Parts: sequence; C-alpha cells; structure tokens
Amino acid sequence: MKRFYLLIWILPAIIALSGCTTQKRKGDMSLLGKAYHNTTAHYNGYFNADELMQASILTLEAQHQDNYSKLLPMYKYIAADNPQSVAGDLDVAMKKVTVVVNLHRRSDWTDDCYLLVGKAQFYKQDYETAEETLRFSADEFNPSKVKKKKSTKAGSSSKASSKSKSSSSKKKSEASSSDDSGEEKLSAKEQAKKRKQYNKQIKKKKKSSSSSKKKSPAKKPTTTKEEEKPAEKAEEPSPSPAEAGLISLTESGTPGGKADPDGYFMKHRPAYQEIQLWLARTLIERDKYDEAFRMLNQLEEDPKTFNDVRREASAAKAYYYIKRKMPSQAVVQLEKAAELADKRADKARYTFIAAQLHQQLGNAESAYAAFERVLKFNPVYEMEFSSKLNMAQNSYRAGKGTAEEAVRNLEKLLKDSKNLEFQDQIYYALAEIALKEGNRDQALAYLAQSLKNSRQNRSQKAEAYLTMARLFYENEDYLPAKAYYDSTLQVLATNDERYDEVTKLSNNLTDIARHLQTIQLQDSLLRISELSDKEKRELALRIKAEQEEAQRKAMAAQTTGKEIPGKAGSKNLPGNVVAATQSGQRPALQKESSFFAYDDRAVKRGQREFDRRWGVRTLEDDWRRANRRTTVETEEIAASEEVVAASSLTDDDLKRLLGNVPVTQGGKDEANRLIREAMFSLGTLYRDRLKNYDKAVESLEKLNERYPGNNYELDSWYFLYLTYTDMGNSAKAQEYFDKIVGKYPTSNYAKILKDPNFAAKYLDEERRQALQYDEIYSLFSTGNYRDAYDRSRNTMESLLGKHPLKPKYALLMAMCSGNLQGKDAYISELQRVVAMYPESEEQKRAKEILRLLGATGAALPGKEKEETTGYKPEADDAHYIIIVFKDEKVDLNAAKIKVSDFNGKYYKLDNLRIQNIFLGEGSKTPVLLLRRTKNQADAMKYLDTVYKNRKDFLDSGTMAHDLMIISQNNYRLLLSNKDLTAYKSFFDATY
Repeated sequence: MKRFYLLIWILPAIIALSGCTTQKRKGDMSLLGKAYHNTTAHYNGYFNADELMQASILTLEAQHQDNYSKLLPMYKYIAADNPQSVAGDLDVAMKKVTVVVNLHRRSDWTDDCYLLVGKAQFYKQDYETAEETLRFSADEFNPSKVKKKKSTKAGSSSKASSKSKSSSSKKKSEASSSDDSGEEKLSAKEQAKKRKQYNKQIKKKKKSSSSSKKKSPAKKPTTTKEEEKPAEKAEEPSPSPAEAGLISLTESGTPGGKADPDGYFMKHRPAYQEIQLWLARTLIERDKYDEAFRMLNQLEEDPKTFNDVRREASAAKAYYYIKRKMPSQAVVQLEKAAELADKRADKARYTFIAAQLHQQLGNAESAYAAFERVLKFNPVYEMEFSSKLNMAQNSYRAGKGTAEEAVRNLEKLLKDSKNLEFQDQIYYALAEIALKEGNRDQALAYLAQSLKNSRQNRSQKAEAYLTMARLFYENEDYLPAKAYYDSTLQVLATNDERYDEVTKLSNNLTDIARHLQTIQLQDSLLRISELSDKEKRELALRIKAEQEEAQRKAMAAQTTGKEIPGKAGSKNLPGNVVAATQSGQRPALQKESSFFAYDDRAVKRGQREFDRRWGVRTLEDDWRRANRRTTVETEEIAASEEVVAASSLTDDDLKRLLGNVPVTQGGKDEANRLIREAMFSLGTLYRDRLKNYDKAVESLEKLNERYPGNNYELDSWYFLYLTYTDMGNSAKAQEYFDKIVGKYPTSNYAKILKDPNFAAKYLDEERRQALQYDEIYSLFSTGNYRDAYDRSRNTMESLLGKHPLKPKYALLMAMCSGNLQGKDAYISELQRVVAMYPESEEQKRAKEILRLLGATGAALPGKEKEETTGYKPEADDAHYIIIVFKDEKVDLNAAKIKVSDFNGKYYKLDNLRIQNIFLGEGSKTPVLLLRRTKNQADAMKYLDTVYKNRKDFLDSGTMAHDLMIISQNNYRLLLSNKDLTAYKSFFDATY
C-alpha cells in the first residue's frame, strides 16, 4: 500500500518536471540525462576499472622487496621484476573504460577514462604506448581547447534559438492569414448576421461615451511617440557559462584564473593536470628529460595546480633527479616532497631516500639527522630498524663516536628479540665497519654470519654474496670469487643495475676458475699417485668417512629442516669464516622450536655465563675431574681406531674413491699436459680479461720454471714480452726479446719484433687467406666438391702452426668428402675434426652433424652453410613467436588452449593469432606459430614474460619445447628449408 501511495506522488512529480523543461534543439541533454551518464560512467565501468588497477598496483608492489642497504626506489611498482603479471587485469580495466567512453562519451568522466588507460599502460611498463595515449589526452582535453569548443557550441545554440522564434512568429502570421481567408469562405447570411451584431455593439458604445461626457468631461490622455510605436522585442541576456553547460576552466589550474582546488567538492574535476603529470612521468621513463622537467616545473610552480597533483609532481621531480644521477638536487627535492606529502608512509620513504643520498655524498652528519627524522614518522619496522642501523654507522662516520662504540650499538640491536629476522643486516653492518677499519678477515667472518642468519631477505643475501665476491676478487683469490659471483646471480634481481656487471665478472672468471680447478685437481692426483698403497687406503677411508658423515647430516637436516655444514670450497675461506659459511639457515616458514638449545640467544647467554664462571675451556669429556682423559689421548685412540678400520675398506670402495688417480706413466704425462695447458691459458686470461699483469707474469714464468722447454715456451715468452712492455719494465721486456730472437729467429714472433712492418704484412696475409677461404667455399656452395676438396687440402698443408683457418678447412673437406664418397666417409672425416680441433667452433658443428647423422640419418651436406647463414638479424621488422615441440605426438589442441589462456591473461589486447604447422625432417615436428609482434624487442618481451611466468605457460615436462622468435623474412626461409636445427643455431647466436 505504501508503494502505491509513493507511486501516486512520484508520477505527478515526473510529469511536472518534464513539463518544466525548456525546448531543446536536437542533441542537447537535460540535467537528468547528464546525471544519468555521469553516474553510470563513474560508478559502473570506471569504478570497476579503477579497482582492478589499484589491485594491480598492490600486486606489483608486493613483487618488490625493499633492500635497505641500497638506494630505495621512489616507486615500488616501477621496480617490480615482472610487470606482465598484472597485464591481464590491466587489459580488462582498459577494456572497461573503453566501453564507458563509447557508451557515455558526453559524461564528465571521459577524460578520466583516457587517463586511466595511460596509467594502465604505464604500470605495464609499456611506456611508448602510454606516451601516445597521454599525449592525445593532453591535446584533446586541454582546457583552452575545450573552452573554445564549448563556446562555439553555445553560439550555435543561441543562433538556433533565434531562428526557432522567428519561424514561430512566421507560423502565427500564416495562421492568422489563413483564418481570414477562412472567413471569406463563410456564407453571406452569416456575414450579415455578424455585421449586425457588430453594429449594435458600436451604437451602445457611442451612447455610453456621450453620457459620460455630459456628466464629467475628462482630460484627453496624452501618449508619447514611443508609446504609439509598437513594442520592440526585449533583448535576451546571454547565457552564463553554467547555463551553457561549460566547466569553470579557470579553476582547473590554467593561467588567467583564480585557483580554487576545493571548488570541485560537489562537481567533477577535470583530469587535465593529472594527464600532464603522468605524461611527464612517462617521458622520464622514455629518457625525454627536458620536456618532462618543463612540465613538472610548471605543475609544481603554478599556483592554480591542485594540491594532490602538486604533491605528486614534487615527488616525480625528485625521481627525475635520481634518474639523472643528480643526488645533490635530488636531496633538496626529496625533502620538499616529504614536506608536501600527506601520508606518513610517503614522508618516511622520501626522507629515508634523502638520508641514503646524503650517505652516498659522504654527508654522514646530514644522513644521521635525516635517519633520525624518519623515526618521527612511525615507519614500518623494517625501515625503523634500518634507520637505527644507519644511525649507528653514521655516528661513527661523522666522528661522533669510535668504531668500538658503533660495534657495541650494533651488538645491542643483535640482542633485541625484535631484530631476530634482521640479524643478517646487522652482521652486514658490522662487516662494513670492519672493512672501514681495514680488518678484511673479520669482515669476511661477519659476512659469513650474515649469510648464515639470512632468512627471507634475498636482496640482503645478494649484498653479502657480492661483497664477499669482491673481497676475494681483490685478494686475487679467483676460485671463491667465481663461486660467490655465481651465488650472487642466483639471488640478485635481474633489473638490478649491477646485474650486467656481475654477469660479466662471473663470465670472465669462468675459464680462469676452470683452469685453476684443473691445476688443483691434477696436482692432487699426481701427489696421491706417489703415495704408498697403505697411505692410499687411509686416504680413501677418510674420504669415505667424510662422505658418510655428510650423508648423515643431510638426513638429519631433512628431519630438522636445517641446512648442513660442509659446503664445497670452504677450504678457501679464512679460518673463522669456515664454520660460519658451512652452517645453514632455517627456512622462513618453519615454526620456531621451544627447545632451549635451538634458541640462539639462550645459547649465547649460557655460553657467556659459563665463560664467566669457569673460564675458556677445551671441549672434552669429564672436564671437571682431575683424572680425566685428555683430548689429545682421545684423538690418538680415535686415530688408531681409524687406521685399524682402514682394513675394512673394500677394493670397490678404493676404486670408486681413487679411480681417477693416474697409475701409469702415460696417465701422469696426461695430467702434466693438462697442467701445462691450464697454466698457459691462465697467463693469457689474466692479461687479456682481467688486466692483471702481475698474475699473468707469475703464471707464465711458473710454467717455464716447472716445465722447461715446454711446447708453450715461445708463445709464453712473447706474452711475457708484451706484458712487461705494458707494465713499463723495459729491462725484463728486453730479456724476453733476446730469448725469442736468440732461440726462435725464424718464428713469426721474432720477425714481428725485428721488423715493425712485418705485423702489417702479416695481417695483410691473414686477410688474403680469409678471402681465399671464401673463394674455396663458394666452389663447395656451387657443387664443385672435387675442386673445393683439392684446394682445401693444398691450402691447409701450407698453413703453419695452429692457424685459425685449419679447423675451417678440415670441416669443409669433411663436407666435400660426404658428397663425393658417401655417408661413411663423411662420418669418418667429421670424427677427425672432433679429435683434431678440441674446443673449436668447428668441433661443435661437427659434433652436431654427427648427432644428426647417427640419430636421424640426416641428409648429406649440400648447401648446409648457405641455409644456416641465410638467416639475417632484422631487429626492426615484424616478428613471430614459434614454439617447437620435441615430441611428435604432443597434443596440439591442448597446447593451443594453454598458450591461448596465457595470451588471454598477459596479452589480452594484442590479438596474437595461433596457428599450428609442421617443420623439420619429413615435416614431422609440430610447431605453434604466434603472429605477430611489432619488432624484435616486442617479441623478446614476450619470451621474457614466459620465462617469468612459467607456471601459466606450457608444462616443460609433458610438453617439452623450444621457444624462439623469428622475423617475417627468416620465417619464409624456414618454411622453404624446414631446417629447425639450423635456425636454432642462428637464434642462439643472434638473440
């Protein structure tokens, strides 16, 4: 009943309102229609899209773990390692606001929708597309342009209104004339009757007027000329901006108006300033710094800028300075941004970054004050702890305290139970103080403790690994340095600016570490070979006991959830580092035990109490008894028992443990050959890769001392001559000059040393020989196998020493033999290449061909190299993605569904089409083709997204595959030759 009465009241109200509406021209919108479009646009599509974007930002920020030992990023979502993980949600958000614009284009939220699209592209780190979107938006929604459009619209509206009025009056006159003509059509009787009535009325009027004149004569009313004229049409006032439907643009921050940011409390605020802000931020990421700086300056200094936009612009300007490596300016701007920020978390973060920059600039006192300010903002505990940690260090650096006081302050932090998960950072800070004091061994010990106590903080672990790697590298201890650089790469974020440098150092040390290990291993095997049988059995028993102990600890670790000691390479660490690096860490998700012995703090307190009462004592049984058995006696008994137990070692155990020990003279000669080769290689690598001339000299001179007259003597002397020349030691350089010229007068090295022009002639000869090889290869390519074979053999015989062209000619001769004599001859010649030229590119190629011949009976070589080298890098051309499956019976439909789901999640808007084809020998290898991307960079981004989100892509076990990219032209070539192996070689070498 209540609803019935409500309807009774509502319906008349709607009718009344509709009756009050003024007449509109076609296309005008009523207030009710405007409200409908605004409400629907805002609270339907835009609201849901914004919710998706906010959730995506949280996801990106969760990906990044702040490393407080390095400069914090201004924006965590930019530092995220895998921005494509939220691409699916952001694509959905963009789609929603696109629908809003299409359905409600005349709403006030159109500019906000365009802004949201640009921001979504920014969060995806698709900065190029974001710039295009935001530039269009800045132009389209520029207030001056919008004002001009609306003024034009208002003018056309008033013209239309006047036209409609004149047309209505015209219609009225036409209507009256039509009435008159209608009267003419009336009958004569009716007209006479009307005239009769009219005459009667006139007579009555005359009588009444005459009687009134007699009674009281009245003044004749006077009329002015203006009154006699017909009334002119009153001029209508021009509509106000509000009536015309215009937005008050002067309040939006454009020049020429009064700033009133609060004036939009009850109405929609234009998004133009925010568009400018995000465009400037995008330009920073695009390295278009000058334009970005001008826009940020304008937003920051213009008094009409909204407060929230000004805050963001100030922070973005600080980011600009950090990006440009301008720390002094960044500090000032960060302090300004912190002052403007309205959130305590932002104030704390900006101040913390400013403190870190002060630290980088060497302003320890200013850094201390900034870290102290951070604490006032009540930051998250990790930042609070890091601030206290840095305050302890900076008080020492600023000269406010000694190193001992700083260490005591840090040890207090160690004892605080709240800092249990931050012990790795405290030990790292202690290591930094030890390094500043010049105590490298103590620093290594602290770093080892940092790694031991590391839990979930991968970034801190990376810092400890990297610092240890650098210390060993500086100590020229390259084996552990290589190991720690490798460990660093396991935990260092790929977007870290040091990642490429660490990768390069690790790669440079790869061959050096391999040769060092070769020398260590072969020297150990040679030493063991000289032992007696009894000593060998004792050694084997010790090795077996160590292996069994390691196995026992591994089983114990599985039950307790702890890592075990005994990491390989611990012997390379200083004494007090060994125990630290060998002990493991408890997984972060493991529940803490309540047993007192598992509580590190309780154990340390107990240790201190014991030392205070009993002093430092050796670990032994019955330590309180005077008649106790000493540790030495116990160790002697244990050793004798171990010797007795050696007899229980089986021959199989002995063979398994010492099987690589050379027992014949031939085996020993081979071990010495490997050592000579490794020592010479080390000398050249130290010089060429590390520029460590001292180590190069040490290695090469030790080689000649240990193996006089070895087969590397001439080469090593020439490298020693070059190295001493680079070092400026002319006396030693002359010594090796005389040795080369005296003992090897006809060698190329001697000719180069005696004749400065010989080197140029030698290089010319090398170029001539390279051209000759190309000429002979062209014979092979055109099918002249006999001529190519004969010329290859003759040319190869004329090449002296280890000429780089020899393996090339050998492989070419093998391919010629295959065509002339058949498959068996082909295999035989390829095997010869493998044996004669180890570690060469031709050996790798020969091995690959042999594998194909043995496994698939591949065809004999025709224009194999031509097909392989026919592919060309085309970085700017459109690229496809190809997925080559290793199993011919793979379920292609299931694979297509999985790839399609992946694309729907991460590349929803890219419209990647999937097609299956068959390539390879006999066209039996199933391949999925995804087309297409704009260029090589976009295609490589797809691969990177797959690698970072493997769980959502094809299963590498049930659907083993190779993922590659290919340009359009190269794809056509692949379709014609179907040689996937050749293209994979090209892909690996090029991409």
